[in-house]
Amino acid sequence: MSKWLKNILAIMILAFLIWYLVGHRQQLSALLKLNPKYLLVLYGLLFLASLAVARVVQFLLAALETKTPFWEMVWLQNASLLLNYAPMRFGTLFRANYLKRHYRLVYSHFATFFLYLVFLMTATAATVGLVTLAMTYGLSSYENKIMAGVFAAAVIGSVCFLFVPLPLPKGNGRLVSTLRNFLTGRSQIANQAGTILVSLFFLSISFLLTALRFWIIYRRMASDIHPAGCLVLGAIGFVVLFVSLTPGALGIRELVLASGAVVLGVPLEVGILAAMIDRAVILSYVFVVGGVCALWLWHKSPADFKKQQNNAIPQKVD
Repeated sequence: MSKWLKNILAIMILAFLIWYLVGHRQQLSALLKLNPKYLLVLYGLLFLASLAVARVVQFLLAALETKTPFWEMVWLQNASLLLNYAPMRFGTLFRANYLKRHYRLVYSHFATFFLYLVFLMTATAATVGLVTLAMTYGLSSYENKIMAGVFAAAVIGSVCFLFVPLPLPKGNGRLVSTLRNFLTGRSQIANQAGTILVSLFFLSISFLLTALRFWIIYRRMASDIHPAGCLVLGAIGFVVLFVSLTPGALGIRELVLASGAVVLGVPLEVGILAAMIDRAVILSYVFVVGGVCALWLWHKSPADFKKQQNNAIPQKVD
């Protein structure tokens, strides 16, 4: 039932956004100036970002003593993005199952790796967003203070998860054993400063590519948004993925990005259209490139797809 509510919520939000755009079609007709050349550039930026994230995946898994080939992680990263648009974040479950079947990565260590990746991405984006917002736009207005507070909370929460030491639980129960394995993997990564620094470097590249994508979209719409504003919007786009009430934060991300654009001085209709163009670019990229990657993985190992449903939720942790 919950998945239906999430899908209905996504449809309602997107319907509102489309209704708003239709009401402003006269103003918007001159804004959309993207052509195939620029679309290819945007697709290229998305692919480069996936390369950077795949490299981070490699480093984090290596910290957990799991060696993986780079290009295989690229295919897995893009396939997972596609499958995450299915209910219950199927792409995450698929990646967990794939790494367990092919590289013996237990589910508790996958949870460590995945959460570390998410919190590193959030900490990187929120830090850049907070610094950029304070230095370029200031914190005098009420809206800017709220946005800065969200960024600060994201940074603090991420740093606490990444680095605050926690005692290992004692006992022999299944839940205790799972939690102990999770925390042990967390300590393995946290103690490798070199891995974290290199991961932050590649995640910063991914984040800057996202901000560049926003800048290209706004520039082609003849908007005079400050380049620093694109860094702030990129940070918002990363942080809002925490609120995954809908598949891929569909609808939620567009609404929050449009609201953030208004705070930065961009008209609401321009912010909505830019967010929806960005979503359209992401969706078309994910369904084409992610689909090709998923087909390649299926050709390589059909059993990963056939048995996914049975193995998606582990009953026993190794």
